[in-house]
Amino acid sequence: MTNQPYTFLGGDARGDAFSFVVEPFSEDCAGSLSWKFFGNQLLRCASLHAGRRGFGFADMMRHRHVWVLSRLVIDLERMPRTGEAYTIETWVSRVFRQFTDRQFAITSPDGFNYGFASSTWALIDLDSRTSLDLENLPEGSFADITLDKDTSIGTARRVRLKEAEPIKTYQAGYSDLDINGHVNSIRYIETALDLFPVDRFNTHHPARIEALYTAEAYAGDTLLYYMTPADETTHLVEIRRQHDGLPVFKAAIVWKPL
Repeated sequence: MTNQPYTFLGGDARGDAFSFVVEPFSEDCAGSLSWKFFGNQLLRCASLHAGRRGFGFADMMRHRHVWVLSRLVIDLERMPRTGEAYTIETWVSRVFRQFTDRQFAITSPDGFNYGFASSTWALIDLDSRTSLDLENLPEGSFADITLDKDTSIGTARRVRLKEAEPIKTYQAGYSDLDINGHVNSIRYIETALDLFPVDRFNTHHPARIEALYTAEAYAGDTLLYYMTPADETTHLVEIRRQHDGLPVFKAAIVWKPL
């Protein structure tokens, strides 16, 4: 494995690009880049881009602020496979009141388009636990670095499940947590994909995931998993905290043949 997990390919006033290679032990059972690595690489690129412009994790923590992911939509033609190189380009496309939209494009060196991702973030004050107005921050707004670049990814649908009985119970622990002390955003996606039989991943891939993050879960929380088919290709998943029944994660997962 390489010592450097990514190569910075450069950027301008708005966007940055980072190059990766699918290394051994970063694949899933079908030989594609695992969702654990891919999802966290998206978040890593977002952090690097923000840090280079003065509104990254360390910058915000100086003001007792932290970024919280609200929505993530990933739409892929396919995942990169073992040994393949790929580039993640990221930029901020919009700042509106308490939220900001960040986009991603995933391509190969020869121009193949693996797909796109779109995310929505809020900035939370750690002391008051309230969302901040991103257009009127005390340390200054970053709306001037937005880039209006179409990804054609579309919008996420509403996910509503009425199922009363969970199909899985899971207790969050150490390996599920991020630096903020709550369950990692990508970990929800991983554990949602664990609801499906392994054989499915040898014939199909989750080509589109529309994820909504609605609350936080912590170590020791018992999580209840609910799932229902929406149509022939799509499943809806909801994860709720057991102690209060509050949903923490909702997703639509769309499958396509490999």
